[in-house]
Amino acid sequence: MANMEKHYGNVKPVSFKSIYEKQLYNILSDLRLPLMTVIFFTTVYVLLMMILNGKTDGESVANYFFHTIITFTTIGYTEGYTDSITANRLVTSVFLMVAFPLVYFYGLAATVQVILQGEIKHKFRHWRMYSKMEHVKNHYIICGFNETSKEIMRSFVKRKIPFILIDPNESKRQEIIEFGTTFYVIAQPQRRDSLLGLFIEDSKGLITTFDDDTLDIAIIVTARLIMPDKENYFIFSTSTSEMDSEKMKLLGANEVIVPAVTTGRRITSYVLHPPSPAMSGFLDLVAYGEKSNVDIVEIRISEESEFAGKSIADSLFKDKTGTNIIATVDSKGDINTIPDRNTILATGTSIIVLGTPKQLEKVAAYSKGGTK
Repeated sequence: MANMEKHYGNVKPVSFKSIYEKQLYNILSDLRLPLMTVIFFTTVYVLLMMILNGKTDGESVANYFFHTIITFTTIGYTEGYTDSITANRLVTSVFLMVAFPLVYFYGLAATVQVILQGEIKHKFRHWRMYSKMEHVKNHYIICGFNETSKEIMRSFVKRKIPFILIDPNESKRQEIIEFGTTFYVIAQPQRRDSLLGLFIEDSKGLITTFDDDTLDIAIIVTARLIMPDKENYFIFSTSTSEMDSEKMKLLGANEVIVPAVTTGRRITSYVLHPPSPAMSGFLDLVAYGEKSNVDIVEIRISEESEFAGKSIADSLFKDKTGTNIIATVDSKGDINTIPDRNTILATGTSIIVLGTPKQLEKVAAYSKGGTK
């Protein structure tokens, strides 16, 4: 209950697994009547045969049950009685003429109909996916299925970064499946119950990439209400204008990209600095880490860090992490793009580092006081 109050009212997370459990149950419940009818008439026939032949022992029950099965499946085999053959055959024939078309054929037809029209395979596949999804942690929630999110998901798959996709458009379901998305839901991403159902509290961040800034803003506000710690929970978004970009940052987004502005600046850089294959490759390498396993990140020096208060030289940064600091950012936000060996790594200073993921993990650990 306390957990619900934290989320502003009695908002319960959507259980996508439970939704499909109910749908599977509803489909299978259609089989109850035909199955009960088959069981009832089979039991009646076995009892009739036992009474007619004066047999009440357990062996006879098994014998007449077997006789019932081979009779209604038309296998043939031998008859399950040796006495009163004419009476037995008469009862069997009458029962077969009545029960087969009214009971067994009905049961078979109902079962086939449920299998063909009930989408059991489809429902079960989704139920299994949502069952696995409940165990996902430290993931990102990606809102919107479009070309931008596709590129993000491709990169995440390469880096083995877990994610869950959410899109409100049912018509995109098949395309999402064909894309090979491991975890996805079709739901309204701006709703608190939807984000809670995607285990937002166990996630590392949220990315929203819709072309509609209004929807992006609604998602940002909802996510930030649930996860207010901006330093430890990251929200990234795209925007169609710089004006809306500023609004998104004020409302809780950590970073907002305006594709038109980013593209324009990149092309301008090519004009000002004529591109070469080597330079273009290096920029892609540093900015996106696509051509090799390299990233550039900003990491904050904490009070517990072994680097805190030391110069770059005295901290033995290169020896301990295997990489170099390419820039520092002080508490005022001023950037030193050419830090020398005597630059002090004060508490609260951010360092910008270029390296492989393993090297950057070491940097992050040392910066937080670990690996001692």
